[in-house]
Formats: sequence, structure tokens, C-alpha cells
Amino acid sequence: MNQNQSYRFINMIPFCFLIIFLSGLQGETIRPQEKNKKEILTINNKKRTYYQLHKEPLTYKLSGPKRVEIIARGVVPRKETNEVQFSYYLIMDTGDSIFINHNGVKTKSITSAQHPGHGFTHPGKYFINITKGNHWFTIKPISEKHLPLVVRVRVKEFESENDDRKFVKVLGGINPSHLVTGEKSIRYYKLIHGDKLQFEPKNLSKIILLSRLGFQNGMSDYEQYQIRILKDEKIVGTYFFSSEKSENSTIKENKKVIPGKWRSCEINLTKKKHTYSVELLDKGKTVYIRCLGIK
Repeated sequence: MNQNQSYRFINMIPFCFLIIFLSGLQGETIRPQEKNKKEILTINNKKRTYYQLHKEPLTYKLSGPKRVEIIARGVVPRKETNEVQFSYYLIMDTGDSIFINHNGVKTKSITSAQHPGHGFTHPGKYFINITKGNHWFTIKPISEKHLPLVVRVRVKEFESENDDRKFVKVLGGINPSHLVTGEKSIRYYKLIHGDKLQFEPKNLSKIILLSRLGFQNGMSDYEQYQIRILKDEKIVGTYFFSSEKSENSTIKENKKVIPGKWRSCEINLTKKKHTYSVELLDKGKTVYIRCLGIK
């Protein structure tokens, strides 16, 4: 099973939220209702507050719109050296469960006084865009016998719109498709399952990846899809998007496809050069990707 790959568990109700990765997210840590589950981890000599997820769920209440990052780590015996799987269910409001699965190995840089004789895996990250209004979400353990976890949840306000954006071309000389809205023709790259789009942004502080689902015959007016982002072949985030048709847009190269409304994820960049890849996890679907850079 691929790292950070998530699977829908039961049919999803139409709840409009996205999965987003924001590299280096500097937001506020929020506490669950179960405050007695707190555990302090020392990570590279810095204290971080996590909450234990083992026999009982963790429940969070917050008001949107917000960007949410869920960081989970498996708790493993100190002698453990193999890669392990650690999983949980995510339940939004009164919706059905989503099964979230991560793979990871133990890192030597984390300790906890509450778990002597144990270590912690590298983090598995899952990301949500909470819509406007009051919401609940629950992080539920798989079973009492499953690998115990610790969880940290952070939120951040949405940033204001920035029009100073630069279109970033993909590697390999792939020709873009053209999304037509009114008199505007906007470049997007077509992506299907099994393919990969790669970008090498230069002299930028951030990239924004806009995605639009291609609605075709037989699809409902409301669909979900998942994309995965990699940095130099290392998975940095899996994103779950819910989208609906954008009746005012068309794809110039294929008029039978109706583009969905755009969904986005942001990645903060470092000065070092990296290659970023985008993959679609859903077979039989098509998405259109547009990468914009901000200096």
C-alpha cells in the first residue's frame, strides 16, 4: 500500500471540503474535546503537544473557513526498525468514515516521558479545507489492538488573493489544454491516472496548484477526486477534493468535458531546487492542473 494513500470508506455524503497540503504550515494548534489525552513529544529538542489516539476517538470543533493539517505518528517499540502502517478513520460532521492510512519508519529524534521504551514514526499528514460555518470532525482509532497513534492538528486562516502570479510550465514540453471562460483562455495541463506532471519552480517563494475535475458523461454533478504531491519523489501530501460542475467553462480541445470548479493547494518553497510531481489517484477520471508561482 502506497504511503499517504487514503481510501474512501463507505459512500461519502456531499460535504464540500478539500484536502490540502501547505508545506511549512505555521498555524495555530487546536485541542480536541478530550484534553486529558495530551502528550508532550520532544522533537529535535523542541516541545510539541500531541494527543493520544488509541481506544477512544478525538473530537474537534471549529468554525470555518479554515485550512486544517492533521499530523499523525505511530507509537512503536524502541527496538522497532521496520516500516509500519498506522491508520485511523476521519469523520466530518455527521458524514461517513474515511479510512486514512500512512506508512512510516521510526525516527530517532523524538522522545516522550509518557511512553518510555517507545519511539515514534515520521509523520503522516492529511489536509482539510473547512468551509464556512461551524463544524465537528472526529479522528477515530481503527481498534484497540491497532497500532496506537499520537495526533496533532493545526489550522490557518486563508490568505488574501494575490494577482502577482507566474504561470509555471511542466517539464517535458507537454502541450497544455485550454480552459475557456467567457473571452479568457487559460492554460491547464491534462492529468490522468498513471501519468505524472512535474514542475521545477525557480526563484519563487510559493507555488499554488489549481486543479479542476473533468466531468464527463455518466458522472454526477458532484464528485470527489484525490491527487498526490511529491517533492523529489518523496510524498509530501495527499489531497482530497470535492467539486461540482462549472457550467460557464469549457475545454477547448474537448467540448464534451465540463470542467469542475477549481480547487487549490499551496506549497512554500525553499531556495534549494526541487522537482515537484502531481499524480491523480482515481482511475477513470481526468483532472486539469495549473501551477502558479509567487515570488
